[in-house]
Amino acid sequence: MSSSSLSPQRSHTRIHAIDAIRGFCLLNIFVNHITVGFLNGLSPSRIMFSDSAEAFVFLAGISCFLAYGAYGGKNFTAINRQRIWHRAITLLWVNSLIALISVAILLIAARIATPAEPSLFPTELIKEHGIVPYLWHVLTMQETAGYSVVLRLYVALMLAAPLYIWLAGKRFWYPLIPAGLLWLGAGHFGLAESNSLSGVPLALTLLPWNMVFASGIALGAAIAQGKALPQSRPLTFAAAALVLAGPVCFTVLTRLSPDILAWVDTRNDYFWTGASKSLQSPLRVAYMLALAYLVIALRKAPVIRLVYGVSPGNVLTILGRRSLEVFSVGAVLALVADQVLWALFTHDVVTSGSLGAIAIEGAMCGLAVFAMLRAAQSKRFTADAIGSTIARFMTNQAAPTQTAAKI
Repeated sequence: MSSSSLSPQRSHTRIHAIDAIRGFCLLNIFVNHITVGFLNGLSPSRIMFSDSAEAFVFLAGISCFLAYGAYGGKNFTAINRQRIWHRAITLLWVNSLIALISVAILLIAARIATPAEPSLFPTELIKEHGIVPYLWHVLTMQETAGYSVVLRLYVALMLAAPLYIWLAGKRFWYPLIPAGLLWLGAGHFGLAESNSLSGVPLALTLLPWNMVFASGIALGAAIAQGKALPQSRPLTFAAAALVLAGPVCFTVLTRLSPDILAWVDTRNDYFWTGASKSLQSPLRVAYMLALAYLVIALRKAPVIRLVYGVSPGNVLTILGRRSLEVFSVGAVLALVADQVLWALFTHDVVTSGSLGAIAIEGAMCGLAVFAMLRAAQSKRFTADAIGSTIARFMTNQAAPTQTAAKI
């Protein structure tokens, strides 16, 4: 059995391969969020047992240790913990802003075209519960609006991050123990949250997904501590077989076996025997880890070699380097594109799957990618700046009351 160093080429403190993979995930997430479009049918997520959401959270774990763990965790101080709390607050502010913009978009869209599921739209929820309770549930992350649910998860993960980073500083694999126990317990007993008003289950919640994040922190610690990845042909073969099983299952076996087709249709309902996304079934976690193993073990393979040699000026690297800003722009524009296409379909302007619909979707996607690149390269449009502006606005709103109290 041989071993391979986990540390890819880096410039200063950034690993460009991580940024590039994250940039690809951001684009794939954007396309998947256009649910009524044509392009999401071409997404790799359609033929895999895990998707870009797992990769995104896994990479967040790696980056979290590298950013806050002081390369080994031995110097993990109160300052680093404060930086994590500050990041969590920034994520909370950005999530709130995206949610409010999404509510506005959905309210406008509902006036233009009847939604596919009216009971889940803000219009019906506001009628049932009132505008103030609805907004309270949205801003306190009890009810989701739009596509910012991953930021809700990140806020919770940031609260767990200090413990996991501290454990990883002792032994890189220590975070997997508490995270694994929480994950298995949550999966076995179905402990996944639902939206507080609509009752729709949330796809990304803390207890099941903390295992994905902790796995990323463990790998980040292993990279920082210079650990070697054990390699063997049987292990590589097993990982490759699992990764290839996804495309084979979805594109071939579903056409040959009604039982497999039935399993695919209901895979999200089961933890142990399915491929539940909300509960993060063992199959999904194993699939993601197999992909990660192959990317590290087969770094000289043609495509993977290109990932390791990616430049800081590559489009994917640029997008991945400012992932929060890019995701925020993408989440809003994906919702706009989705609602525009739905309105065009319901009013028979174009037909779903037609060349005209594909052309319109492609044009909107092109404009969105341009906007995301602009956001990634902007020195003024940053998540910290947005968070500080919102916080300053809230402080200014409270200032008159405080002044009156002093007088």
